[in-house]
Amino acid sequence: MFFTAAIIGSIVFLPSIALNIALALGAPLGMYAMNGRHKVVPQEVRKAFILPIMMQFVALFTILSAGHVLPETIPFGIVRILAFFFAIYLTFYSATVLFSLSAKERHIMGTLAIASTICFWIVAVGTI
Repeated sequence: MFFTAAIIGSIVFLPSIALNIALALGAPLGMYAMNGRHKVVPQEVRKAFILPIMMQFVALFTILSAGHVLPETIPFGIVRILAFFFAIYLTFYSATVLFSLSAKERHIMGTLAIASTICFWIVAVGTI
């Protein structure tokens, strides 16, 4: 069950990573992020997407490691802590997305955020 949740969670999480990379590169997808303030994220704001992109890759690695999809490369105790950290983080992120002023962000990214949050919680609890 945890293996399946890790696979589903990682697949559902990929559009969020792709969106952030696209926004950082200047794609006109601003209606899916940041309350839809900008159609194209301004040049000076794009740098702010670098850290979240790196965190998302760590989160992806974490869910796949915690769900035993990837081989153990770091101690499982650290993976367990990271799994709970990202589950909690995504819970708060999902709440903020659901209150977005942008309908596209709320409906599309909100649905993906909730699905990935549920999968992260399933996998995190499975590490106990």
